[in-house]
Formats: sequence, structure tokens, C-alpha cells
Amino acid sequence: MASVRHVVRRGIVPAVLAAVFGLLFASPVAAHAELVHTNPSNGARLSAAPAKVTLTFSESVELIDGGIRLVDKAGGTVTTPEPTVAGHTVTWAMPTDLPRGSYLVNWRVVSSDGHPVGGAFSFGVGVVAAHVPNGVAQADSTPQTAPWPVVAIRLVGYLAFSVFAGVVAFVLWCSSGSRTDPALQRLARSALVTGAVAAFAGLLVQGPYTAGVSMIRLLDPSLLQQTLASPFGTAMAWRVALYLVLAVLSWRLVELTSRPAKWAVPVGIVGTAVAIAAAGHGAATGRVLDLGVVTMHVLAAGIWVGGLVVLVALGRSVERRAVQQFSVLAMASVVALVATGVLNSLQHVHSWDQLLLTRYGLLLVVKLMLVGSTLAAAAVSRQRLRQDRTPLQSVRVEALLTVAVLAVTAALSMTSPPPKAVAETARPAAGRNAGASAAANAVVQMSLADQGNAALGVIPATTTGSRLHLLLTGSNGRPLKAKQVLLKMSNPGRNVDGIPVRMTARNDIWVGRFQFPFTGVWKATLTVQGAGPSAVVTAGEVTVNK
Repeated sequence: MASVRHVVRRGIVPAVLAAVFGLLFASPVAAHAELVHTNPSNGARLSAAPAKVTLTFSESVELIDGGIRLVDKAGGTVTTPEPTVAGHTVTWAMPTDLPRGSYLVNWRVVSSDGHPVGGAFSFGVGVVAAHVPNGVAQADSTPQTAPWPVVAIRLVGYLAFSVFAGVVAFVLWCSSGSRTDPALQRLARSALVTGAVAAFAGLLVQGPYTAGVSMIRLLDPSLLQQTLASPFGTAMAWRVALYLVLAVLSWRLVELTSRPAKWAVPVGIVGTAVAIAAAGHGAATGRVLDLGVVTMHVLAAGIWVGGLVVLVALGRSVERRAVQQFSVLAMASVVALVATGVLNSLQHVHSWDQLLLTRYGLLLVVKLMLVGSTLAAAAVSRQRLRQDRTPLQSVRVEALLTVAVLAVTAALSMTSPPPKAVAETARPAAGRNAGASAAANAVVQMSLADQGNAALGVIPATTTGSRLHLLLTGSNGRPLKAKQVLLKMSNPGRNVDGIPVRMTARNDIWVGRFQFPFTGVWKATLTVQGAGPSAVVTAGEVTVNK
């Protein structure tokens, strides 16, 4: 018992101090980049063509080939020099002969965590610009959650790292005799191979994901080269290399008792955790302290989850003393995990509405509930240990819950958090064409499946500025109540991604304003949340005239 108390003093106290240090001194960790400022400002009317356009983001970003385009009033792409990026700022030289007219800047870049974000803003040269609502604020043109292959690969990578880290921690800390167990040997080798394959697969799928193209192009050399040139690609390449080094050092677990491997393998695991953090939110701010906090979170989760998998794999063959040792190690991991997890996640949610009405917020709630359930199962395991009982059943439940936590974490890491409120720097100018009120209006009919229908009125359907009236009707013909509606306007024919439209509920109608930058067929994509058991996504088209 004295040795256990000694382990507690040596293990938990440093972990608690590290977690408190992180809570006190860690600065906010950004999630995905947000566009916070543009020059010219959104909707600005300029007397002469600008020499350059600048976009300033909340964190460092990487450019995508063809990701930033200048679109004229007719919807055509204007030939421009290539933009450049330096840290948070993108600088884009403009043609010297840019003619009079209204222009739309359609942008798409990659955040430091490898997540693509995009949006649009406008300016006019000698004329009033076609104003883009929320053009300066974050306008993610990609889905809120990454495609399933990207999320699945991240989950597999997390699991593989956790299993290997858990095996090594268990052998070195809890039971050195288990290094000869064949089941543990197979588990470690499977984790090493799977981790390396998942890291390499992550490199391949990142190119199509950031470029917004089909996964069929995952072997495209140009996309792979672009990925390897990014911070995300560098971190993933290091991850692959570290797995290869770890495989050489610990392919036979009995080697962990030798002095070189006993120190080199834990260092390699920490390096892999750093690479995982650097390929995610840990590198967003560029501060070493933030990277360290996320690395601690990755290590704590890996040791806890992996150790539970080891206990389940070994079953009743595990010595009771080894289980007691792991209980102490797990407690230290949990303290660090909860502290760093709360620090890194909750600062992305700025209100209760965002917590309950956004996909990121709901995923965060689910993750916290799963972590709470896992801690309850862990408490049952410790109670059974104190009663001299083998907590095999509760450990299995604990292991399953931690795997569920990792699955939600994988989805959460690839989900766009709610954007911070950023005030628009320009408002639509007055003096629109008085004859526009007489222009033809349009109504877009959209199906909400078995929940009912949606009718979007565009008044008028022109480029002079439109009022949008959205009426949701249930299958019984009565108004359908919804907690939130998300509306985006895009023009696939001109490669203009979804531009968000702010909609406000007034009685039984959702209203908003939008100015179409140019004529043509526009696609309205509508997401209705809270009207039924699950969100409904639907779409329709509207033809916009002058």
C-alpha cells in the first residue's frame, strides 16, 4: 500500500499541476481560421481600382491552387496574379486595368489544422457593390463536418496511437512481465502498422478534401505535393516516420526492458503525440504552450484508452497488482484529459444557443456526456478493486465508452465550430434602382421529406437586392416550428460556393436579405433544425435577372 501511495504522489500530483498550469496560462486555441478583416471592406465603393486585396484571418492559413477568384458582374472569372500568404494575411495583387464594375471575391483557404474554409465578399469600382451578407465573418463553404473517409481515418489513427501508447505504458509502468504475452505482442504490432497506414492515408485524402474535389483524386501527385508543402502535411509525414522508428525499436516488446529502448520508445510516443497535435488544433496559434496543452491531451487520452484495451485483451490473466498500478495511472491521465479537454473545447462555444443548436455544440455535449459516463464506469472499477474484486466487466464498459469518446472526438476535430460574431464593415448602400420593386418575384419550393415543405420567396429575384421570406409548412398544412434554419446561396455554374444568409424568425416566417452578385441560376441550400427528430437538408433553384 505504501508503494501505491508513493506512485500516487509521483504520478497524480505532477499531472494535476500540469493541468492547472494549462488552465491558468494556456491561451485560447483556435479551431478553424476565421476571416476577420478585408481590404477593401465588404461592400465598399472605390473611386479607382485597388492595387491589391488583402484578407486577414484569425490564424495562419495555407493557399489552395485556384482557391481565390475574382468574379465580375457577369459571373466571369477575372484573370489576376497569384495571391501570396504570410502568416495570417493573404495579399492579392489586382490587375492595373481593372474596369469599372462590381466584383465578388470568392475565397477558399486551409486552416492550420488542415480544415478548408471559404466564403465571399464584394467591392465596387466606381459603382455600388453587390453586398454579400456576413462577408467578413466566417463563411464556411465546406460541409460543417468533413467527408466520412477523412473522419474515419482520423478515428483509426487515434485508436492505433492509443493502443500502442497504452501497451507501452502498461508494460513499463504496470506489469513488466506482460511484455512476453503473445496477445499483447500482437496488439502492439497491429497498432504500429495501423497507425502508420492511417497517417499515410491521411496524407492522401487531405488533398481532395482541401481542394473540394472527389476522393477519386487521392493519388493525384499535384494534390499530394500541395499537402506535403503545408504544415499539416509536414506533421503527418513526421507521424509516418515516427511510427517506422517505433516499429524498429519495439517490434518485439521484450526489447522495452533494454536501456536504449526503455527511454527512446516513450520519447517516440511523445513525438507522435506532438505530430498529432500539430496536424490538428494544437498548431493553430503557433504558440509552443498551446501545442503542449494539446499534446498532453493526446497523451492522456492515449494512455487511458490504450490501457483499458490492454486490460480487456488480457482478461483475467492480468495480475491484481498490475490493475492497481493502472488505476493510479488512469487517474492521472483522467485529470490531465478532462482539464485540457475542457480548455480546448469550450472556448469555441460562445453562447448556450451555439451549444445546443449547432452541430459542433451538440457533438461537444455528446462528448462530455460520454466522458462523464466513462468516469462513472471508472469509479465502479476502483470501487471493486477496493473490495478485492476483479473489475473486468466494468473495465470492458469503460473501454467501449472511451472508444465512443474517440469517435466523437474524430468528428469534432473535423467539424467547424460556431463562428465568432464579427461585425460587418459595410452595409448595403442606398439608392437602388426604383424600378426594381416592379421586377418579377420568385418562389422556390423545397421538400422537407415527411416533415412537410418549405417555400422561399425571393422579392425581387434580381441583382438589385432581395428580401427573402421562408415559410415552413408541416404535413398537416399548418406552420412548422423550427429552432434554426441555415440558408446558403451558391452558383455551381460559376464555381461560387455557398454564401450564408442570416435568417431571423418573425412569427411563423423566417426573413432575411440577400443581394445576388450577378444574374444566373442560383442554388438555395436549406438546413432545418429542430422541426423533427433530425435535421433536414433540402435545396432548390432560383433564376436571378438584372
